[in-house]
Amino acid sequence: MYEEKSDREIITEVLNGNDDLFYFLVRRYEKQILNYIYRLVKQKEEAEDLAQETFTKAFFALHQYNHSYEFSTWLFRIALNVCRDYFRRRKILFFSLNTPVGEEEETEWGELIEQNSFLDPDGELDNRELRRELEKAIDNLPLKFKEVIVLRHLEGLSYSDISEITNLPVGTVKTYLHRARKKLQKELKEYLD
Repeated sequence: MYEEKSDREIITEVLNGNDDLFYFLVRRYEKQILNYIYRLVKQKEEAEDLAQETFTKAFFALHQYNHSYEFSTWLFRIALNVCRDYFRRRKILFFSLNTPVGEEEETEWGELIEQNSFLDPDGELDNRELRRELEKAIDNLPLKFKEVIVLRHLEGLSYSDISEITNLPVGTVKTYLHRARKKLQKELKEYLD
C-alpha cells in the first residue's frame, strides 16, 4: 500500500506524526545510499554505519526538506556530508569542494567510458583486471574528483543533481569531472589504447 505512494506523500504523513512510514523511504533508497557510500569509503562495515547515520540524520531533518527538490537528491547530499565528516574525523586529506575553478568543456573520454561500460554498475566487464584497475584508479582520485565521478558514472545522476548534492556550481562539477577523467585516462592509458 505505502510502496505505491510517492516520496512526498510518505514525507507528508511522517511529518504529520506517522513516524513509522519513514521505513518505506529507507527501504526505497537504502541500497543506492549504501552503494554510494561504499564507493567512497571502501569499507563495508563503515559504509553500513554511515548509511544508517545518513537515514537517521534525514529522519531528524525531514522538516527541513524542500519539496521543490527530489528527495533522493536531498538524501544523497546528506550521505555526502556524512562521508565528508567521516573523512575529517579520520584526518584523511580533504580538498575544499568550494574552491572555485574555471569552467571546462566535457571531454570525449566520458563518452569513451560509457561506450566501453567501464563505469556501468549494472554492466558486466569482460576484463576483470581492467575493473580492478579502474576501481583502484577511482579510489586513488582526490576526494573532490572521486565524489563527482561516483555520482555521475556510478549513480547516474545529472550535473544539476550533482551540483545540488555537492553544493557546487554546475560548471565546477563539470570541471571536476573533466579533471577526474583526465587522471583516470592517464592512469588507465595502457587499457584504453
